[in-house]
Amino acid sequence: MAKDINSELNELIQLDYNAVTAYQQAIEACDHVEVRGTLGEFKRDHERHISELSSQVTALGGTPPAGQDFTGKLLEGFTAIVSHGDQSALVAMRGNEELTNRKYKSALELMLPEGARAVVEMNYQDEQRHLAWIKDALDKRIWERKAA
Repeated sequence: MAKDINSELNELIQLDYNAVTAYQQAIEACDHVEVRGTLGEFKRDHERHISELSSQVTALGGTPPAGQDFTGKLLEGFTAIVSHGDQSALVAMRGNEELTNRKYKSALELMLPEGARAVVEMNYQDEQRHLAWIKDALDKRIWERKAA
């Protein structure tokens, strides 16, 4: 059982590693101060997810992944290619966050140990918040507003 749980948690860790690199690409493509700042906060959330999930994997006797995988390299490249300004960066990140939300929701359907479940639930709440903000920013065309 621990092996299956570790495999699932490692998939989430890998997803978060991939998100960190995609967020970095998106941040570099953005000009609007609020968009850059908020995406930076989301990137830090993903870095925290990696740390917290890695601790759970280690506690369960597993070995967490140490960095980005091939899919992450593709995601990073895709985000860099399509991100030419705030709007396109947000569109790219919306797709990435939709995937991340699906994966975290799916993980919550598993029989996770109590500690792992708590971490996955908190991370999923972060993912929902990220996606909601990105969708709202796109709807309101936030990049067209002057920075405060």
